[in-house]
Amino acid sequence: MNVAAALATSISEPMTWAEICERYPDQRVCLVEMDRVHPHGFEFRTARVVGHGPTPREAFEQARPWRGRYEQIGHYFTGKIKPPLPHFPRIVMTDEIRELVRNRR
Repeated sequence: MNVAAALATSISEPMTWAEICERYPDQRVCLVEMDRVHPHGFEFRTARVVGHGPTPREAFEQARPWRGRYEQIGHYFTGKIKPPLPHFPRIVMTDEIRELVRNRR
């Protein structure tokens, strides 16, 4: 078995979210066997990692062999989510525009 196949079929021991974030910083992770605090909530006590990587594609490829065994695979990001910067149009107020606005009053 080559290294890629061995990595693809590996599964971690049960870990908390803090442990997962520490082991896989700023990565996409695929989780199974999630011991959830609430049945449909995000929070869980422990979970096992079946895929990880800097991109969703890498994590999903590693998790692919586990799709037949697990009905539900969670997909999460361990880093800080940065909201996109707002793109507001910039308006430059020149003297000509000021005169146009003043004359309309």
